[in-house]
Amino acid sequence: MTTGSGDMVREPHAFVVLGFPSTHDALDAESLLGDLGIEVVPIPTPKSIGALCGIALRLAPADEERAAAYLQSAGITISARATILDV
Repeated sequence: MTTGSGDMVREPHAFVVLGFPSTHDALDAESLLGDLGIEVVPIPTPKSIGALCGIALRLAPADEERAAAYLQSAGITISARATILDV
């Protein structure tokens, strides 16, 4: 889709956001999931998932189950989960 000036407009998509109890957990999760080939994007923790550490991870909904199972097996706790729209 383009705007009247010819600029491309990116459509929002649904993403899953995972929140963690500590920054250390969030950074470990980012590294582990990246090693597994799951694309994650660190983002500021949305207020909608509560007062957790300041870093959350955004990932595709299709990767959520595999990511959650892998993090659980690695001993990393996911404290909260939300779905957001983002570009």
